[in-house]
Amino acid sequence: MPAFYKVNVTPGYASIRSLYLGTAAMGDPNLKAGIVSVRVEGVEDFSVDGTLNVSGWLSGMAKLYKLLSLNPGAIVEFSVARDDTIIVHSPRPATKPGEAAPAERQTVFQRQKLKHLHLEPFRPENLNNWEPETETDVYLAFGVLQNYTDYHYCCGTSKSVLDRLGAKYEGKSKPDAILVDTTSGEYVFAEWKMSSSDFASNHNPDDVDVLVCWIDDETNRALLPADVVCLRSIAKSAAIGLLG
Repeated sequence: MPAFYKVNVTPGYASIRSLYLGTAAMGDPNLKAGIVSVRVEGVEDFSVDGTLNVSGWLSGMAKLYKLLSLNPGAIVEFSVARDDTIIVHSPRPATKPGEAAPAERQTVFQRQKLKHLHLEPFRPENLNNWEPETETDVYLAFGVLQNYTDYHYCCGTSKSVLDRLGAKYEGKSKPDAILVDTTSGEYVFAEWKMSSSDFASNHNPDDVDVLVCWIDDETNRALLPADVVCLRSIAKSAAIGLLG
């Protein structure tokens, strides 16, 4: 017979779509920190994966919050199966007497009746078959992959930051970001591009210290800064480590 646990949905955790499972649940022999699946008793087609840290904080529960209409003050009862799956036993809370259920809000995709097209979502476990569409995607990929590089993200290069640093980039394109070189602890300027061959279109090699790109296809290395971080090759290697 599995042990049953209860968690109170607090305003703080509700705002970030997370649950605090508590020390008792974290002592369950079937529950370990990492990626865990959550199912709801009686809802056969529902499952959501979240990230559980060693303190008992389970994040990534937006899908569960929506299914159960969880609000601050709700009590969620759950048990842990032998395969590390969390089983939620609480029934779906009904609306209060006289209170209508909230209207379902349509997305832009629904309102405009856009085509049904599969767009591969980004996640760390998906790096072996995901490709970016914009430089924003490259930023996101670097955030996940930075521990596999010599750099950590510090901040974007706003005009305010550049002015405070005394950096002069009048008349030419400023770098995208400031990184921390983890080998030396020094700040370095970085530029993001989809492809390294795009760099020379608006930058000189001495404009930045590091080029972060998805594809490194520039054959003339004199056009590039000294250090080029190719995220595509790093992602392939990281996926092997993450997926086995």
